[in-house]
Amino acid sequence: MRGVAMEVKKIYVTGNDQATIICDSCGKWKTANVARYVNLNKPVKIRCGCGAVFSVEFERRQFYRKKVGLHGTCFIDGTDEEQIFIEDISAGGLGFTINKGTVQKGDTLSVEFTLDDNARSTVSEDVIVRSVKDRLIGAEFVGHSEHSKKVLGFYLLP
Repeated sequence: MRGVAMEVKKIYVTGNDQATIICDSCGKWKTANVARYVNLNKPVKIRCGCGAVFSVEFERRQFYRKKVGLHGTCFIDGTDEEQIFIEDISAGGLGFTINKGTVQKGDTLSVEFTLDDNARSTVSEDVIVRSVKDRLIGAEFVGHSEHSKKVLGFYLLP
């Protein structure tokens, strides 16, 4: 299959450099120490005992990050209201794009959005901006309410 790009599967690595690799072809899984691969920043080819070959990229994150497409509101300085589009969410924070407004690393913002779960749960939290790349903002929850922890915990279940 020369010339066909292989899909790269993202594998999350725990704090002790352990990762669980699951073969999509046969379902076999293995937890292994992947310390030597974590900082490569490129895909690694894996060959399963069943003969399947697939590419994985190891990512070290504290929390699983779920891809979403949610609309919400962001309040800058407590007053300036901006519309945001949330692209991913985890138990620790979220990634979103902002239409306009100047947001800088270290800013504290208030965000509010509705999840696409059955209950249409609303999350309203303060976040601190950890990264800014053009209009893409990476933010961490601060003062995480019990309500949001519970709602996001269920929402992020696989």
